[in-house]
Amino acid sequence: MIRRHPGRTGLIAGFLLHTLTVLGVWKTWGELGRGNLIAYMDFPISLFFLHLDGPPLLRWSLAAGGAQWAVVTCLLTLSLGWAARARAR
Repeated sequence: MIRRHPGRTGLIAGFLLHTLTVLGVWKTWGELGRGNLIAYMDFPISLFFLHLDGPPLLRWSLAAGGAQWAVVTCLLTLSLGWAARARAR
């Protein structure tokens, strides 16, 4: 089945997976470790909100980190599609 908008699917999947992961880390990790793990997950964009703590850190991670990972998954999806089409020729 050929999809018309694989990039959009990649964007949505990346954002949702990041959101679920960050919320899972936020719920299960203690206050000392969760900020560090979120900073590593969202690197390099986390350098802009590294000074925050508590709920502002969570909000910025969900917004900025989610956008970062949405773009990464979109580009990976598109590059995989381009590589598959080039190989099929």
